[in-house]
Parts: sequence; structure tokens; C-alpha cells
Amino acid sequence: MVFEIPEGLAPEAYPMAWLVGSWRGAGILEYEDVEAAAYLHEVTVGNDDGGPYLALSSRTWLASEGPGAVDREERGDVAYSRLTKDRLWSSLTGYVRAAPGVDRREGATILEAVTANPSGHCMTWGGVIKGPQVQMTADAIASTPTAAAFEGARIMAGLVASDLFVAYDIAAFGHELRSYMAGRLTRVGRE
Repeated sequence: MVFEIPEGLAPEAYPMAWLVGSWRGAGILEYEDVEAAAYLHEVTVGNDDGGPYLALSSRTWLASEGPGAVDREERGDVAYSRLTKDRLWSSLTGYVRAAPGVDRREGATILEAVTANPSGHCMTWGGVIKGPQVQMTADAIASTPTAAAFEGARIMAGLVASDLFVAYDIAAFGHELRSYMAGRLTRVGRE
């Protein structure tokens, strides 16, 4: 699939152009002391003002159905349409940009990002994008006084068969970095 660069997108943001759009899908979340659950996920990535960065928004709902209702082999939009939203589990907003003044390394573009969520965490991220693959690690986490203990995070995402596969690992509540959420999203409005 060939992705067109959105009109007005700054050249610095070109390596991220394939992410622009709305995505929907489903997956399974589980962690220490968190029972496995199916979830629905909506992600919007945009560039409204043509700047060298992308704005992102992510919302995740627990599904009324159990984790067995998620078939990891089916398209994200198919799983999304079969599941029922129960309660909002998490959300975040943020920005991601190609690191200014940093040349590509071994075909990869260095990325920087900032995100915030209503559970009381703000994070800065560093990572790379190479073709349709992204890897980012939280390098600083600020928390409000009553936020849950949260020590680290990593996101890995890649485009496979036109779907965005996303894995989110966390180190929280005193536990080591390990898998937390894994899902598959389909771009809304495109094949």
C-alpha cells in the first residue's frame, strides 16, 4: 500500500506520514494483579497545522466480552465491530516529532514525544521510526502526588497487512517491565 503524504505536512514529519489518520481495533490487556480483559482501542493521529510534529489521541475501553472474544488473527476493525464498549479504561493525548537537527541513523529517524493522561502521569519519550515500524521508550515520567506507581513504558508498533499492530509494555506497581496491552488496529476509512 502506498501512503500519500498529507497536504501541508512539514518535510520533517514525512517519515511519520503513514501514521496519520484514525485507527480502530481491539486487543487483550493483562498485567500483574490485573485480570486479562478484551479492550477496544481508538487512536487518532493528525497534523492540522502542517507543523513538523503529529498530534495524537488514544482512548481504550474495556469490552463487555471476555478476552476469549478477541481473535488475534482477525482485522482490527472486525474485532472492534464485534465487541461492546463497557467502561473507559485509559486515555492519553500528546505530540510526536522527528528530533530536530538529528540526521537519520541506519535508515531510522529519531523520534521524541510527550504524552499526558488523566490518571496523573506525563511522560517524555525517545525512540525511532524506520519505515512502517515505531519503537519508543519513556525516558522521564512525572506523576501527580496521588497517581499510581509507574516506573517505565515502551511502545512498539508496526504496519502489517494494512493493520497497525501495537504492543504496550509497562513497569508499574513495583513490577518489572512486561507486556500490558497488545492489539491490532485498522485505519478507518481506508483499506
